[in-house]
Amino acid sequence: MAPIQASPQKKPIIGLALGSGAAKGWAHIGVLEGLAELGIYPDKIAGCSVGALVGAAYANDSLAELKSWVCGFSSWDVIGLMDISWRKGGLISGEKVFDVMSTRIGAVDIENLKRPYAAVATDLYSGQEIWFKEGLLRNAVRASCSMPGFLPPVQQNGRWLVDGAVVNPVPVSLCRSLDVDIVIAVDLNGYLRKQMQVLPQQVSSSEPVSDEHIDADDAEQHESGFMDLLGKGKDYITSLSDKLSLGTRTHPGMLAVMSQSMDILEQRHKRSRLMGDPPDICIIPNVSDIGTMEFHRADEAIAAGRKAVEDIAHLIQASLKN
Repeated sequence: MAPIQASPQKKPIIGLALGSGAAKGWAHIGVLEGLAELGIYPDKIAGCSVGALVGAAYANDSLAELKSWVCGFSSWDVIGLMDISWRKGGLISGEKVFDVMSTRIGAVDIENLKRPYAAVATDLYSGQEIWFKEGLLRNAVRASCSMPGFLPPVQQNGRWLVDGAVVNPVPVSLCRSLDVDIVIAVDLNGYLRKQMQVLPQQVSSSEPVSDEHIDADDAEQHESGFMDLLGKGKDYITSLSDKLSLGTRTHPGMLAVMSQSMDILEQRHKRSRLMGDPPDICIIPNVSDIGTMEFHRADEAIAAGRKAVEDIAHLIQASLKN
């Protein structure tokens, strides 16, 4: 009788969920480079906001092209891409940015990319999570990146769509829907979450309440508050100088107030999403000091992404062997 041959172990299908984070998002490039150095090449990609942009480049084998472009940014280059249109629901229209993106990544349909890809956006009025798994890549990325107050909502198929971060900042669930065995997530605001995990200061006679004890009803109120913020975002835009001013920690400008407030609301929502559906591996680059609009700091962000992978390389490799 011939000996029984052991069947070769099936290679796991790896999915990568790239989270939101505006200028911090160039760290995703470093994460992908760090994974490649370990011999890990994600098979399928799900992205939110800037994660949808970087994920699109990777899915179409254009990551090197994207890196070359963003690493050449100066602060003036970033301003040059800001086609101001603050009367249309956002600080910039975004058309210049996404025109250049199409030339760098490719004007293709999602179903024709080199790797399976999906992006998430949000229906502004219903709050419904919208998943893009087919159709024009530019439209999917444009909708997913429509950060409230900065980029105007995008009208598609009778819906007004805004940033996917409103409903799914780190799209683990979307990544799992691509039929993967392992999900590696990248959380660009993980360090901010750690900073937020402190007891609030007492500012009245009432007892301070830790955000660790927020119940489901409170979480729903926070999400409702976020949607209200989206609808009223235009009211915050009072002058061009205010829009372009980040200010300082002691005297924050309008841009800083909007971005920081949205970050805080996003963290609360994201924490509940990740607790209910945690990734198998979570990579957290330390990009907390990179501002929302500091897209010219790509070199720093990319280096942070690579280091984040290096710091937990042994855990990543161990998880993939099991």
